Amino acid sequence: MRMTLNDIGKAMRSVLSAMVRAAWGITLCAGGLAVGIAGEILLGMLNFMFGILTALLSVVAAIGIFIWLLTL
Repeated sequence: MRMTLNDIGKAMRSVLSAMVRAAWGITLCAGGLAVGIAGEILLGMLNFMFGILTALLSVVAAIGIFIWLLTL
């Protein structure tokens, strides 16, 4: 059986198609990973800020209660 140029072209097309699909899959995976990491960093910062806010409000409330008790 002889290979013609048409057969070689089909083989090259399928090989290139597989390479492009693999590259696209890797790109999507890396993009999803980057978005996930960025989201976790942002949510961690938000969680940290709410923690600081909660701590400050607790200290203010404790000081307020202490001052209120001193005025009784």
